[in-house]
Amino acid sequence: MNLRSLFHFKSYNLRAKLILLYLFAIMLPLLLIAQVLLKVSENQIIRQTTELTKESSRQSANNVQDLLKQYADLATHYSFDRQLQEYLNPAMDYSDYIDSIEAYQYYLKPITYNFTLDAATAKLSIYFLNDTLLPGLGIYRKVDDVVELFHPYRRAVEAGREVVWGKEADEIYVSRTIRNASGDLYGVIELKFPEDRLYALIRESDPKEKTIALADVNGSIISSNDRQLIGKKVPDEFASAGGASSRPIVGESPGQFKTIAVPIDGKNMPAWTLITQVPIDSLLTEARYVRNVGLIVLGSTLLVSFLLFTLLLGRITSRVRQLVSTMGKVKQGLFIRAPERDSGDEISQLTRSFNLMVAGLERSIEDNYVTGLSLKDAELKKREAELYALQSQINPHFLFNTLESIRMKLIASDDPREASDMVLNLSKILRKSLNWHGNIVSVREEIELVRCYLDIQKYRFRNKISDELDIPEELAEMSIPKLIIQPIVENAIKHGIENKKGSGSIALRIRRQGDRVRIAVEDDGVGIDEQRLSSIRASLTMKDAIRVEGRSIGLRNVHERIVLQYGKDYGLSIESAVNRGTTVVLEIPADAERASGKEEPHV
Repeated sequence: MNLRSLFHFKSYNLRAKLILLYLFAIMLPLLLIAQVLLKVSENQIIRQTTELTKESSRQSANNVQDLLKQYADLATHYSFDRQLQEYLNPAMDYSDYIDSIEAYQYYLKPITYNFTLDAATAKLSIYFLNDTLLPGLGIYRKVDDVVELFHPYRRAVEAGREVVWGKEADEIYVSRTIRNASGDLYGVIELKFPEDRLYALIRESDPKEKTIALADVNGSIISSNDRQLIGKKVPDEFASAGGASSRPIVGESPGQFKTIAVPIDGKNMPAWTLITQVPIDSLLTEARYVRNVGLIVLGSTLLVSFLLFTLLLGRITSRVRQLVSTMGKVKQGLFIRAPERDSGDEISQLTRSFNLMVAGLERSIEDNYVTGLSLKDAELKKREAELYALQSQINPHFLFNTLESIRMKLIASDDPREASDMVLNLSKILRKSLNWHGNIVSVREEIELVRCYLDIQKYRFRNKISDELDIPEELAEMSIPKLIIQPIVENAIKHGIENKKGSGSIALRIRRQGDRVRIAVEDDGVGIDEQRLSSIRASLTMKDAIRVEGRSIGLRNVHERIVLQYGKDYGLSIESAVNRGTTVVLEIPADAERASGKEEPHV
């Protein structure tokens, strides 16, 4: 048999072709690779094993960083807690002890009630500047001459709004100031946890002869699996992020170690470095052992696999023919499955994949049908919400009350200007209600409608209502769904201010926060009790909820239209307290293209 006949595959059966393919495509290349592996240089092996060590070091650094991030996030959470800022405000007067007790019982205690870290492994301290508030709960402590000398307190105040990290004795601390939007200092948050928590993470990746140390920016070792190194200094070249050196940390001859430094980075993270030191001889011995074992396994596997290949070849070809036959039937439109065998080889995987494909084809028919119905249902819901919004543009009670107020002013007053202004504002509202087409308007147009409505209500109720509209000019031309602000203002007057004894105020503020725009309507009216507030919140998110009378019907309509326009990540939220007022917040995307008003509903 010459070389030409050897490669003349048409003269061989399938079994012979597969055997030749195995010999030349698998066995021969693997033997050549094995020969090359025997000649791989020692430096290449060190480099490869060093990469594994680097990855292990990075993983250890990530574990330490994740732990530190938990405490940093917790400190940041308390630092920006609006309610905590409000009750720690130095301007608050707690001269009556009862006021302090109530502040702790109803406000300050619930804020720290969900402190989830075990007191045995972490401790929370909140230092406040209010001279009239009593210390309490083992957490809140008034700032005095002693506290001002605490390193966590002093460093946090010096750092402004930044997170401060440090170590005292056997504890790691993180601290941050509590400040209002103007930067006024209200207090300091301090979290402490034992260094043992870092030690436990470092030990998770602690093989024999490996030294791992966590060093601060000054090169002082904070934690290490070698406990004798804690508190000592490391050479400057080890403290640089990502650096590598053959010199040891302490007490060894140069050239015997591989050292890897990984920085702890991220927002609010300390500028610390995780240093890993591994003996080069240990890396080389392990690499040689792995290489030799791999070659032995390779030779044994090739021999066994060749024997099994020749023995099982007949069964494999029969299964292939059976799969091809089933494919032909599916091609003819018969969605049948190929018989599966309890095996993990490629043919079994191909058979399972084929059966999954057949099942997927069957499901796709039903899925396409169901998706079509879902799109239609979402479109119907959107149109229903828009129809309700159109029907609610002119509240009959508001129209009747306004006309009655105009009539009474014409009768009771010789000066017709107030009545004239009310008629003008009412005509503007009617004109917009009749001429507003489509679902999208600019913020400026919506605010004009709100101003007309507020002016009419101030004429009706005289000095009972005051308002504040704070809208940045750069947001005035942004596109929003129409009638999402006016119904909220109307609710605030009808349910918050009208029922309040004395005068009341309404504030409308629009701000951009990252990729979102936040529209807040605040009133200092009678507020909502907890049970009613829970019911209103539930009605906003309840699927296919039945509409009810009262405040929630307008809120739900606004929420549904925002969700249908932009998706479930946006919508309406409400906060309220009895006799303190109500705040309703609308969140919509700030992206101009998304806010431009695509009529496609979100499914």
